[in-house]
Amino acid sequence: MEYLRLKDGDAVAILGGGPAGSFFVMHINELAKKLGISLNLIIIERKSFVAHGPTGCNMCAGVLGGNIVQMISDLDLNLLKLDNRVIRQNVEGFKLNIQGRDALIMRPSSKVYTVFRGVGPRSEASSEGFIGFDSFLLEEAKKRGAAVINGTVTDIVIPQNPAGEQCTVRYQDEKNMPRELKAALIVGAFGVNSSLSKKFKFGYIEPGYWHTCQTELMAEGDSDITAYINIFSRRHSKFLFTAITPKGKYLTVSGIGEHVKFSELVDELKALHLDSIMNTNLTSVCHCHPRLPVTAAVRPFYTRVVMVGDACVSRYMKNGIESAFITSRCAAETALLKGIDESAFRDSYYPGCVLKFVRDNRFGRTMFFMHSVIASRGRLGNAVIAAINNEGSRPIERQWMSNITWHMFIGDKPYRAILRSVLNIKEVIKLLLMVLGIRRVRNAK
Repeated sequence: MEYLRLKDGDAVAILGGGPAGSFFVMHINELAKKLGISLNLIIIERKSFVAHGPTGCNMCAGVLGGNIVQMISDLDLNLLKLDNRVIRQNVEGFKLNIQGRDALIMRPSSKVYTVFRGVGPRSEASSEGFIGFDSFLLEEAKKRGAAVINGTVTDIVIPQNPAGEQCTVRYQDEKNMPRELKAALIVGAFGVNSSLSKKFKFGYIEPGYWHTCQTELMAEGDSDITAYINIFSRRHSKFLFTAITPKGKYLTVSGIGEHVKFSELVDELKALHLDSIMNTNLTSVCHCHPRLPVTAAVRPFYTRVVMVGDACVSRYMKNGIESAFITSRCAAETALLKGIDESAFRDSYYPGCVLKFVRDNRFGRTMFFMHSVIASRGRLGNAVIAAINNEGSRPIERQWMSNITWHMFIGDKPYRAILRSVLNIKEVIKLLLMVLGIRRVRNAK
């Protein structure tokens, strides 16, 4: 079958300068060089990632597992060389707290890094030499040939015969002057916090999402809560869980739940009695309301159009940056090696990438449902915490409950593989004996 192909000199419009857009540029640029094709890559992004607070931030908890750091290094981009500029903190573990009882899970060999997606919270007087993760990637995309336009997309025109005519992107530049761009391919890399989805009229429907809540707190003094990522779950809460991510002198608090409000996050922090376990100013210095995609998009491609990152599909509840990397790579490979018409994306991009996440996310929903059940059952939650604490002296490969919890919340393993590891009959029996009070437990706080 003959597909519509990109030609030498064609323009590619990337709508969004976050990780998905920058990764797409890096992937397609590298592949185009190997094929001897020159493309005009143009990113249109309305935000300035050097602005403090939500206006310059893509509103994310900003946790990078070892997997995505390795993936980035495969693009000849060594993030770790910029520790003191991009990475705010290295963490070696996290604490899981269920109903006031906690367990520490340490993985010194599996580094986790925390970053700000923008340059920093609204309260920071200066960037203090830091740069945001998104700004870092966007600068790299520029170095690899992308032109970046600071503008707002106002309209997208897809011709009636897209196989024979190019698309048009209309936008206002930074001086509010109307402009337009002809593009052989449009890449939607804008995520679910954007209104751009409404400008595509070919049947595209953005992913379903939750309204979550996030705030930044000032960190004062040293404690476990400033050294590790902390995950809190409790009974009768509107939040599936609350994550506190340390970032140097700040703590990013992410309340994950459906249709949650900032006032409810404040109440949740009070209910967790954080003032009794950390020396931290609980006054919010910055907050936002990011949308968290929980389903895949409908029809995320068309002739001359493809969606990547959150605009297409993301790992359920976690790791949108890694999903952005994988979807943008698959879209770039499809566009150059297969074609840019709807059938090419359907035959290559959809089964190779989209279905991978859609299928795995079904297992993810099961995992987080199980977590909510555990958090709402006192004896079961106590048994899980006790099981993790009891495993501390075992070799890491034999820490059954600790490994399940680690991979689930850090997002460095497919949900299907995590769920499969749950089905360890010997360990399940031990856990049930703990629940029934038959097996003795140690170190349950």
